[in-house]
Amino acid sequence: MKPLWKVRSGEFAGWRTSDDELYNAAGKHIGYFVDDTAYTNNGHAIGEVHGEQWIGKRKTVIYPTDRQQAERSGKAAAPLPDRPGLPLAGWTDPGL
Repeated sequence: MKPLWKVRSGEFAGWRTSDDELYNAAGKHIGYFVDDTAYTNNGHAIGEVHGEQWIGKRKTVIYPTDRQQAERSGKAAAPLPDRPGLPLAGWTDPGL
């Protein structure tokens, strides 16, 4: 599992698995990835991956909706420490 932090605040966001599923910091399955765009299980865009370990939303992008999928069981996971965010203009933290 790859850890992800929120791009602006640096708050630990959760995990991306090798099969492109998204789990929050507590290990709850909250969505999936299509390429590097993250979606909720209802198909609404959460944001996109920036530089492998960051997730955020670009203010200038209109993200499409995608397919719905069933929630999967959680994974045992412990949150990682927050880190300094990135000062990227035009990006916001995802609503995780």
